[in-house]
Amino acid sequence: MKKVLLITYYFDPGNAVATPRVMSWANDFYKHGIELTVVTRHFTGNESHWIDFTQPTEKEISVVKTEAFTVHYLPYKPKKPVYAESNRLLSKMYHLKEFLSGYFNPEIDAYHAFKDYCRKLLSSQKTDLILVSAPPHNLVRLASELSQEFKIPYVVDFRDIWNNRITGADHRMSLRGRLMNSTEEFYISKWLKKASLVTTVSNALVQQIKRIYSGNTAEITNGFEWRLFKPVQETSPPSDRFVVASIGTIYPVQDISILIEGLKKFYTQLDDKTRFKLNFIGLKAVDVIAQKIETELKELHPYVTAKLPRSEVMEYYKQSNILLIPAWKQFQGIYSTKIFEYLGSGRPILVAPGDDDVIDEMINKSKRGFIANTADEFVSALTHAYQKWKSGNLPPLTVTERELFYSRENQAKILADKILLILK
Repeated sequence: MKKVLLITYYFDPGNAVATPRVMSWANDFYKHGIELTVVTRHFTGNESHWIDFTQPTEKEISVVKTEAFTVHYLPYKPKKPVYAESNRLLSKMYHLKEFLSGYFNPEIDAYHAFKDYCRKLLSSQKTDLILVSAPPHNLVRLASELSQEFKIPYVVDFRDIWNNRITGADHRMSLRGRLMNSTEEFYISKWLKKASLVTTVSNALVQQIKRIYSGNTAEITNGFEWRLFKPVQETSPPSDRFVVASIGTIYPVQDISILIEGLKKFYTQLDDKTRFKLNFIGLKAVDVIAQKIETELKELHPYVTAKLPRSEVMEYYKQSNILLIPAWKQFQGIYSTKIFEYLGSGRPILVAPGDDDVIDEMINKSKRGFIANTADEFVSALTHAYQKWKSGNLPPLTVTERELFYSRENQAKILADKILLILK
């Protein structure tokens, strides 16, 4: 067994969108010949909003060993001094100084919180390779420094790159934005220089990484946990109501105008409104989007929740007849984790708007759903799905071999194989 140290800010029980990606490695690497040790921070499992994930904790170090991995949970206290907490101007000056020095993401200061403990761990136990999950991008710096000190190869995985705006079709930035992006790319290229492998979630992001890094790269997509979604796919939704759902976070950069206008029009012409149910699960993670949905769709009585535990989320997948997703229009290579889970559920998918990119391609290849770029197209697609449901003439809920490629189990195997190749 090869011994790998995974350094990640997000890990169970932290209820973050980032958690399932690293948990798939933790749960499956041992099946492929890798003994994984994880360094992370304490979470409660009750996190439902961004601010919850940045809160300090003085909970003592605990080490938990399972059949699949060993995890070291650490207290978390960012380096930010008291004076920067109490004065807005001083806080801005502090963040600017840290940024220009290459200490990115001070609101999630995993670098200083984890560094000393990782050094002690590497000094006391044999480790063949360091793997870090970013963001926060300060962990890329930590991986580079630890690799140099202990002469151990390292792999960096980006769930998001330093600036998603550079993947946009029209990514013109202000002077301030260009200066910030140049600063980030300067430091990150320096920290990646000696990495054995850099991975990320889509080919478009791989191309962005190749601009600043000349070594080995690979696409490791997000996905769905087949062990969780197989029971969903095997469960038919209730036949007494037509349930339309969006499950997961929607961000302000996503265009929800077609979704809102389309739902209003569909509801107006609906023949039996008592059998219609609209769910937005996890939407309150971004307050401004939740408020907009609750206000604009008030007449439809949407059910809107904060982030929920995974076990509860699975139940909402089971109850759904069709799933909604607004794609990242004008951006390249942004799948979002939601689309993979939608595939794993076996439910029809309504994309509104499409992205003319990876999500549209995935829907067209899988023949799993519809793409609507206008409110009228949205109404037509949703009405078609409603009539199918009403007549009982529904297609079977299936997940194909092509779609199983995107299971987290398979993607974890791909990454594990690449790590073992480095260590040969």
